[in-house]
Amino acid sequence: MRAKSITHHPMFSNVYSKLAIFAVLLMTFSNSANAQSFNRKFVVTPQEKQTHAQSIRRMSPIVRNCLKADLTKHRKFMRKYGISAFYGSNSSFSKKSDSERRNFLRSIGKDPSLVDQMNKTSCIGLAIKCYERGFQQTGQADMWKRVMQYASENGWDGSAIIEAFRELGWYVLYWNPDTSLNKQYDDADKARNPTNKGGTWAYNAYRLLTVKRYNKYYKNTVDDSSTLVNFGENPSDFLRYSPMMIGVAHSGYHVFPGYSNVIIEGHSTRGIQDPNTVEASYFNPLGYGGGPRGRYLSGIIAVPPGAEPR
Repeated sequence: MRAKSITHHPMFSNVYSKLAIFAVLLMTFSNSANAQSFNRKFVVTPQEKQTHAQSIRRMSPIVRNCLKADLTKHRKFMRKYGISAFYGSNSSFSKKSDSERRNFLRSIGKDPSLVDQMNKTSCIGLAIKCYERGFQQTGQADMWKRVMQYASENGWDGSAIIEAFRELGWYVLYWNPDTSLNKQYDDADKARNPTNKGGTWAYNAYRLLTVKRYNKYYKNTVDDSSTLVNFGENPSDFLRYSPMMIGVAHSGYHVFPGYSNVIIEGHSTRGIQDPNTVEASYFNPLGYGGGPRGRYLSGIIAVPPGAEPR
């Protein structure tokens, strides 16, 4: 007669059940990084990848000039009228009707007709606007439509745009100026927003863990996890020579396009009286006056073919 398994003995059954559940949970957690993925793979042909690489020299000044144009418009409008030419897409001003916007301008002593010269902005909206212009003016309009379709399928996440760019040959770097601050910043996220309403938590510590174990930041494959890590207030010089770049923080929640170590940010929650609704800074998250602005401590940055660190 076969001896009864110890795991089925009454003395051990409850303990065994709990251990089994714990093991399943542990396995689920350990595989969670690999479980996160985009809706599908963004597929390009070798010829499309080559065509895109050959377009970078012509494309980069188009993107750069577009970013500069919005920044200049914002600054000139602010100096002249005391308000921005842009308003955040999630701001209270954006939620008003046209007549309500005009009445609001009137209430703060501004010409109501100025509303006709104003436009919405957001971090991802600014990036899309300028990269769309770059793709279209270099004969890649159809490719851009495919990038936008991919972003749409993945919740208009900035990370999805970077994933598409990577398939086109862009190089993706994980950035984190001081990994020792991860827990401090994560705890601050939870204190500010205990329920994570809006999905704004950064998960700095967990994202670092998945980068180390799987070369994955959120759903993105990472090509470089050292060049832009633990640099404090002195980031690598290589970004100064990149003709374009696009980065994200907080798992794609915040998007920041840029060029030559300069990042331009449009903010979806800022109002028309905020002088920083559209702003520029050097990439230096912990440095005085550096960006991305706000409580952003880690993420990824993509640079185009030929701009990889050497």
